[in-house]
Amino acid sequence: MFQIVKNLLLSVLIFITLGCSRESRADRERSESSTKKITVLSTIAMIDDIVARIGKDRINSNCLISGEIDPHSYELVKGDDEKISSADVVFFNGLNLEHGASLCYKLQKHKRSIALGDYIYEKYPDYILKTDNSLDPHIWMDISLWVNIIDPITQQLSQIDPEGSAFYQTNAAELKKTMLVAHDRVFNHLQAVSESKRYLVTSHDAFGYFTRSYLATEEERLKGTWKKRFAAPEGLAPDGQLSVKDIQNIIDHLLKYNISVVFAESNVSQDSLKKIVSSSKEKKHNVNFSSKVLYGDAMGSYNDPVNSYLEMIEKNASSLINEWQK
Repeated sequence: MFQIVKNLLLSVLIFITLGCSRESRADRERSESSTKKITVLSTIAMIDDIVARIGKDRINSNCLISGEIDPHSYELVKGDDEKISSADVVFFNGLNLEHGASLCYKLQKHKRSIALGDYIYEKYPDYILKTDNSLDPHIWMDISLWVNIIDPITQQLSQIDPEGSAFYQTNAAELKKTMLVAHDRVFNHLQAVSESKRYLVTSHDAFGYFTRSYLATEEERLKGTWKKRFAAPEGLAPDGQLSVKDIQNIIDHLLKYNISVVFAESNVSQDSLKKIVSSSKEKKHNVNFSSKVLYGDAMGSYNDPVNSYLEMIEKNASSLINEWQK
């Protein structure tokens, strides 16, 4: 009889122990699930910065194309495939910016990849510029346009992590205010420069949105004549071959508007601008390089990085003002 009672007590003890173990394991799994961070991959630093400011410590935010690498023709390197496939969501610019074949293929195949530029184009088609019938992907160069990527980013993070929805929305609202204040500040500073000085020549067509938003007059924006304020020898992607005619067109532009300074870009070869400067001097028109480079397709090098997207735009504005007011 004693043995039967002993066995029964032992069975109850084992049952309780196993139950507690299962309950403890379930609790741990629920806890781990609730604290697991979303893994987010952005193709370019200008997107990554916005994503990180919305998601903060609820996400792991990573950038695929960092440093001074050209995003237009970027092809996948070792390790990139895993970065993309392991991401819960991938945000990319779209508008044919990331047109490297291998990257483009992986973006199309990912279960949740969001083309932020395409979102803006669908919502505000009249805001998107075209050059030679190609959509201009450099929408981050206008803060008031780039602010529109906040909503789709917030929506996607909230869908993946519903518990964090209020957190993301609060961060998004604060970021919108910060960006629009910065937009007004950049606009006011640049508009304070004389109209006769506000002509920009860079290496490639990355500053169209910037020019329309910050350098043009209100009348030029309304009439569409603002384009005279910006010129570049290379097209939307800085990978084409320049012709003699391309160079001559820029020289003519420099002469027409009495432009005496050109601005190199941080991640684009200066060869085309050097040819232009040299040829201009042969025509007795003195043109110099800016002492500071501009940031177009990249946010600085590893050795000299720009710390945020807004800092990138404000540094560009500061470099222009310093040169134009000499």
